[in-house]
Amino acid sequence: MTDKISKSSLLVASALLLVISLPALGQQGPESLLPEGFGDPAPPPPASARRPTPAAPGTVAPSAATTVGDPNVEADAETDEETPVQIVRYDVPPSARRSLSNIGIISQASGGFPADSFGSLSGPFLMQVVERTSGPIASRWGTIMARRLLASRTNTPEGVSGADWTAERAWLLLRMGDSVVARNLVQQVDGGNYTKRLHEVAMQAYLANGDVAGLCPLSESGVRLVNNGNWKMSRAICASLAGEQGSATAFINQGRYQGWVRGVDYLLAEKVVGAGINGRRSVKIEWDNVEGMNPWRFGLSAAVGLEPPERLFSTIGRQVDGWRAQLPMFTPTIRVKYASGAAALGILSNRDMVDLYAQVFEDSDAPDAERTKAENLGNAYTASGADAKVAAMTSLWSAAAAGADYHAALVMTARAAALIAPDADHKAEADGLVASMLTAGLDRSAARWVSVVPDGSLGWALITLGAPGRVAPADYGNLDAFYSNDESVEGHKSALLLAGLSGLGRIDADARTEFGGDLKVNISRQTAWSKAITAAAQRGEKGTVALMAIAGMQAASWSSIPAFHLYHIVRALRQVGLEPEARMIAAEAVTFG
Repeated sequence: MTDKISKSSLLVASALLLVISLPALGQQGPESLLPEGFGDPAPPPPASARRPTPAAPGTVAPSAATTVGDPNVEADAETDEETPVQIVRYDVPPSARRSLSNIGIISQASGGFPADSFGSLSGPFLMQVVERTSGPIASRWGTIMARRLLASRTNTPEGVSGADWTAERAWLLLRMGDSVVARNLVQQVDGGNYTKRLHEVAMQAYLANGDVAGLCPLSESGVRLVNNGNWKMSRAICASLAGEQGSATAFINQGRYQGWVRGVDYLLAEKVVGAGINGRRSVKIEWDNVEGMNPWRFGLSAAVGLEPPERLFSTIGRQVDGWRAQLPMFTPTIRVKYASGAAALGILSNRDMVDLYAQVFEDSDAPDAERTKAENLGNAYTASGADAKVAAMTSLWSAAAAGADYHAALVMTARAAALIAPDADHKAEADGLVASMLTAGLDRSAARWVSVVPDGSLGWALITLGAPGRVAPADYGNLDAFYSNDESVEGHKSALLLAGLSGLGRIDADARTEFGGDLKVNISRQTAWSKAITAAAQRGEKGTVALMAIAGMQAASWSSIPAFHLYHIVRALRQVGLEPEARMIAAEAVTFG
C-alpha cells in the first residue's frame, strides 16, 4: 500500500455500502437481523455502477457442558413448582394488553416468517426441539436464519404457554450468541403474564446485555416466583437505581448476612448499588482468586464497565463473543476484540464490522494491530484501483488465522469484493473474492465471476451452489476436478459439495450416483431426524423446517456435520421456499468444511 488512508476513509466505505445491490436474501430480510431500514427495498444503484451481465427430534442431544447463562444453574431447588395463584393487576388498559397467542418482534411483512410457520404441530414437540438444540451451531447462515425465525411474530403452538414458548425461543437465541434480540423478545410479553420460566430466562437476557435496570420491573415477581439469591439481590440494585438508598442498604446487608450471593458475586452487587443514585459505596473488584464466569458476574461487571480477565471465559461457549461484541457500554476498542467471533457466529454483519472498524480507526488509543486492520479494511473499499483494493483484502485474509478469524475477515470484505469487476488478472484471488461476497449473500455479484473461476476450483463450487436462477448442472468431470484439489479430511468438502448440489437439484443424476460411489457416502441416508424435516417440508411448514435444520447443524464446525444432514437441510429449505438460505448454507458448508 502506497497511499495512506485518510481518517474518514472508513466512513466513506460505509457510505459506499449503500450503493451495492442487496443480496437475494435481502429481498426477504437483510443478512443482519434487525438493521436500519429492515425489509426496505434496495435503493437503485447509481448510474456509474456496473451492472452484473442429527438425531430424531426427541433425541437431539443437548450440550454436554453447562454454558454461561444457563437459567437452570441458579434456580432454587427448594422452591415449590406450584406457586399459589396471584391476583394480576395490570397497569395498562385492556385494549393495550398484548396477546400471548402471537408473540414476536418482526412480522412477515417486515421480513419475518409467516405466522403459521409451525402449522398445527403440538407445542410440547416444538418445545422439546428448541430445548434440546444446543448452540452455537456450525453454520453462520443457519444462525442468521434462526435469529429471524425465533424473532418472528409466529402463532404460539397449541398446548404450551405463550410466555414459556417465548422463554425457550429467547434462551435459544442466547445460546446462539444473540443477547440483544433475546432481550427484545422477552420484552414482548407483558409483566403480568410472566411465568417462572420466563423470569429465569429474562434474567439471563438482561444480564447478557449488562442491563441490570431491565430487571427492575420484574424484581418483585422474580423473587416471588423464582426465589433465588440473584432475584433477591436485584431488589437492592433496583432500589439504588431508584435513589432509595435506605432500602438498597437494607437489602444489600440482608443479602450479605443471609448469603444470597457470596464472594465476588456479592461485591459486584455492592459495586452496582454504589453506582446508583446517591450511592456512596466504593468497591474494588479483585479477580485473582475468582474461578470461572457465570451470568451474574458477566452482567454486573458489564453494567459497571469492568472487563473480567480473559481466563475466566476459557471454559464457556463461544456464544459469549456475540454478547460481548454487542455491549454498548464498552468502547469500540474493547468490542472489536470479540468482533471476529461474533461475525463468525452470525451476530455481526458486514456493515456492523465496517462500522465498528471505522470507529476503531478514529480511536488513537486503539492497539496498533487493530488500527492496521482498520486501515487495510478502509483500503479494501476506498483505495484507487482494483489492484490496490484486492491487495488490501488479501492482506486481511492472509493475516487471519483459521476458523473464526478467517471467516470474519471474509465477512468484513464482502461488499468490497463486490466492487471488483470480474477480471482474469485476479484469477488467483477469485476463490476468496467469491467466498467473501457470499458471506453477505451477494450472490448476483459473485455469479459474475463464473467465467473467471476454473472448473473444479472452490470459486466454481461456490458459484454453482450459490448463484441465483438457472445454473448449469455439475457433471462428473467438475466434481472430480474439485476432489483432486480437496485437502479436507477424507474429502469431506467434496461430500458436502455433492450433498449441496443434490439438495438444490444442480447436478447430473448419473454424476451424483457415480461420485457418491467414489466417495463412499450416502447423502440420502434416512434417520428419524431426516424423516421429520422431510415431513415438515411436505406439509409446507417453513418454521418447522428451519427449526429442524438448526437441530441438524449442531456441531462446532462444518467438518463435523455429516453430508447427508446438509442434503436433507438444503432440500427441505428449498421445498418450502427458503432457497436463498439453502444456497448460502450450502456454499458456506463447502467453504469451511
